[in-house]
Amino acid sequence: MAEHEDSSVSSLDAGYDLDRPTLATARAALEGFYGPHTEDIWRTLLSHSGLTGDEGEPWALGRLISTMQTGDPITRLCARGLAVRAAVYERLVQRAK
Repeated sequence: MAEHEDSSVSSLDAGYDLDRPTLATARAALEGFYGPHTEDIWRTLLSHSGLTGDEGEPWALGRLISTMQTGDPITRLCARGLAVRAAVYERLVQRAK
């Protein structure tokens, strides 16, 4: 056993400094890929998802991710990253309870 252990590293009560991914998170991720072309892509994704972009509930991000998964390769890659981030967030929140 190590001479000095930092118990805060594995402690669940230490919490996680994570924010729930949102539509704003998705838009920011798309901007990283598409830059100045993001607005058109964003509007198209929202329209195909049946969203306004103002939704704050977790289901809205799930719906957007589903739509993104049917898009072009870059949009699908972005969707995969968002899906992983959302799943990790949910698992960590459940584990911390």
